[in-house]
Amino acid sequence: MKVNKSNAKMVVFSLLSSAKLSFVGTLILSEVYAVFYSFSFKKIGSLYNRVPDMKKIHVAMALFLGVQMLSDVVNHTDTNNMLRGWAALTVAIVMFTFMFRMFDETPKVIVAFMIAEVVRLILFGQSNLEQDTADLAESYSAFKFRIAPITNNIILLLTYYLYSKRKDKMTVAVFILYGLMCVGLDYRSNGLFYLFAGLIILFRKQLMNMTLARKIGLTLLVGISFQILFMIYVNAVLSGEFGGTHAGTQLEETGNPYNPFSLISQGRGEFFVAIEAIKDAPILGHGSWAEDKDNHYRMMMFKDMDAGKFRENTLNNSGVIPSHSVLLGAWLYAGIVGFLAMLYIFNLVLKRAFYLIKDPRAMETPYYPLIVLYTVQLIWTFPFSPLPQIRNIIPVFIAFIITIYYSLKNDEEEDDLLPDNG
Repeated sequence: MKVNKSNAKMVVFSLLSSAKLSFVGTLILSEVYAVFYSFSFKKIGSLYNRVPDMKKIHVAMALFLGVQMLSDVVNHTDTNNMLRGWAALTVAIVMFTFMFRMFDETPKVIVAFMIAEVVRLILFGQSNLEQDTADLAESYSAFKFRIAPITNNIILLLTYYLYSKRKDKMTVAVFILYGLMCVGLDYRSNGLFYLFAGLIILFRKQLMNMTLARKIGLTLLVGISFQILFMIYVNAVLSGEFGGTHAGTQLEETGNPYNPFSLISQGRGEFFVAIEAIKDAPILGHGSWAEDKDNHYRMMMFKDMDAGKFRENTLNNSGVIPSHSVLLGAWLYAGIVGFLAMLYIFNLVLKRAFYLIKDPRAMETPYYPLIVLYTVQLIWTFPFSPLPQIRNIIPVFIAFIITIYYSLKNDEEEDDLLPDNG
């Protein structure tokens, strides 16, 4: 019965994610639901004992919130932006608490969550996105914003089932084929997540006991293979045979389309602009939702555009200094201590995730494909996704990975206590 109640809670949480409430910015009703369910100090204390990393994340997030407040006071941040920034970080702490509690009850609630997400997205769409639908249809692939959020969850449910039935090769095939489909339909980053996850699952046993020499050799092989495949991809996109119009436009505007780092620079220009903004206020940052006065930093991002296109982009922009990075966004808003707090969480989670990827017991659980995919996504999300992700999908990924890590660690400790009958 406990499992059924947990499933119901996750279903309610998911369905409420499509309803918004205007209060100090935008508050999603699922976050309100999480507030009422999360705060029981007795249960949180118990969780701290079973999952010590939860306490570490809470401390890091609280530190981030504290230095954000200090930065806002020093920078004389506009009251509305200041409250939005504080509210976002407070909600992020709530979301981490809620997700840790849910997965601690049973990691299997992830299945109920994904099913509920499919239903919600079919009924209500991706309502939490801030972009206008018409602009998306014109500028991006409809697959990316309307279809992929649904198919992503369906694919994960399918691979969860296949892997639980020990159909490992079919799991890999589904990941790789879906990844290729996403790349072909102009959703390159999503496709690469699934491609890399599929390859890791395929070679998971070889990764377990690999020597340093083999790791170096594998790294070189992967790097060379990736560059060759990337060149083939670029030729196919530029010739119009593959990849979509948005990918073609990006590659055409890139100085050297065969250099993947040039493509990242083109597609994530906000990342490099954020670095320039950080140089101007490295200690305490610019404050919550720091305004880009006189378009100073956006001019760097759009420096190669003609005047008319620049005006169009800046007029449609909210006026916030561009960052599009969780790590750099934390530094930009709250200074170096905020950055170090986020970096600490990132490093902590990656340690747990890499442990699970190489752990033979984790490989035997049906959650393994999700662990691998979530790890790949986190490696991209922290450097190259916007800071608000810390209150959206990041708590799901982190709580899931860390809860399973401690579940396996606790099982291992219990096995060590058993008498040796040999």
